[in-house]
Amino acid sequence: MVDAFRAEVRAFLEAEWDPDRYPEERGPLAGGDTVGSWHRRLQEARLVAPHYPEAYGGRGLGMAERLVVTEELVRVGAPGPGNVIGIGWAGPAILAHGTDDQKRRFLEPTLWGDVIWCQLFSEPDAGSDLAGLRTRAERDGERWIVNGQKIWSSGAAEADRGILIARTDPDVPKHRGLTFFLIDMHQPGIEVRPIRQMTGESHFNEVFFTDAVVSDDDRVGEVNEGWRVVVTTLMQERINLSAGRGLLWGGGRSFEEFWEWARAAAPRDRVERDRWAELYVRHRVIELMRTRVVAGLAAGGSPGPEAAVLKLLTDSFGQDTYEAVVDRLGPTGMLGPGDVDDDVAGWQLGFLFSQALTIGGGTTNIQKNILGERALGLPGDIRVDTGPPRASTSA
Repeated sequence: MVDAFRAEVRAFLEAEWDPDRYPEERGPLAGGDTVGSWHRRLQEARLVAPHYPEAYGGRGLGMAERLVVTEELVRVGAPGPGNVIGIGWAGPAILAHGTDDQKRRFLEPTLWGDVIWCQLFSEPDAGSDLAGLRTRAERDGERWIVNGQKIWSSGAAEADRGILIARTDPDVPKHRGLTFFLIDMHQPGIEVRPIRQMTGESHFNEVFFTDAVVSDDDRVGEVNEGWRVVVTTLMQERINLSAGRGLLWGGGRSFEEFWEWARAAAPRDRVERDRWAELYVRHRVIELMRTRVVAGLAAGGSPGPEAAVLKLLTDSFGQDTYEAVVDRLGPTGMLGPGDVDDDVAGWQLGFLFSQALTIGGGTTNIQKNILGERALGLPGDIRVDTGPPRASTSA
């Protein structure tokens, strides 16, 4: 079934994908927080999220088919769908834990790009220790009043809705006092402040809540049971961050582009040749592991420790590949984007952004802890922070 679906996707792309027809789109799998005409064409073919139920804009297929779409888009150099937080993070949480009304209101509009999403999880003092967050949501009848601060929220300036995890009971162990909400970003109680990155972009944001309001109808799961929903979201995040076959996360470049560049540049000596050869071998290992994951999903399995392994491998691999290019560029690699051609600027941007890869979506050390404890059965870290959280503060 997966092979037949792949053939269908290839035929669709051969007939439909032409970069000259979609000039507003960016590079391979650029996607991003907003959507364009190519995204909508993909949704017309029900290829934005084929693993979603048919009733909500998908095809009722599995994660294996979802990964096939990603692989085929990379193969032809076509952008992936936009609204990535909505489709890859918010949607799975709503599908797994949301009400029928929430599914009806949000899922298909998200696939079409009519509802753009951001993620409101991390805080200045709660990143890897997400359960230590202090943003509060206090009940007021049929609504909740939210006060606090989030940070590193991708696309918050463009978002219509945010998936928000907030503390609703400060007196219980921290994992048990959290609740998951779908908050409207277009209200006076929410302030978004862009964070300028070293790439020159402002993709990330700080978000401040001052008596912001969210309806109880937009609560996902039970009160104080939000951590269960968070786990679903984080697992999907790790799958999405390592899903693109051949893609070098951080700059939208593919490994095929790197290898074409490397063959044209030719290694200067044996040291550089060995360095590039090692990258090729690592690429093949990642591809084989991803094939194993896809085969498991096609057989009806669910992502396990492989998702954490893939994230570990792809993050460091992306960083090392971009670094190899910039090292070879020499002084040219250090010039500003306005002083080099678009191709060199693309590699520079990827190099700069790739530094965030081993932090976002769960740091390298967190992934290693997950693998050590849950896959290898090693003793867990000594935990002294499982009680109630520290006293909450408002922004």
